[in-house]
Amino acid sequence: MTAPVCILIHPDGRAEWGADKAAAEKAMGPYGVGRAWLTDASLGLRVSMSDCALIMPEEFAENPYAVAVLAHVAGGDPEQAQPTRGPVALWGFDPRNDWDSTRPLTASERAVITEGLAVAGCTTG
Repeated sequence: MTAPVCILIHPDGRAEWGADKAAAEKAMGPYGVGRAWLTDASLGLRVSMSDCALIMPEEFAENPYAVAVLAHVAGGDPEQAQPTRGPVALWGFDPRNDWDSTRPLTASERAVITEGLAVAGCTTG
């Protein structure tokens, strides 16, 4: 596999590195996908989640694993983090990539994400 552009975190704690943001976003379900910066200062990392996940709790399970990973990567407290539901992707952003706006995650980004996965108790495969 080429260098991953994203990590997809499932509500059951499974996490998958991926080279295709579109495949990760397809796992989020049939509704639209919402995207946001991880933090105001992190213009290189974006988060994706179903844009219906928070208003359709009967279809999207809580995802405390994603909350913990995102908080760790952002340097924040999981108790103060925004809730997430359903699969959540964290991906490298490149505004110059006209195709899908992705870029490979850097070694340092992969390292801090890997730490966050461990802290959250995620399994990777």
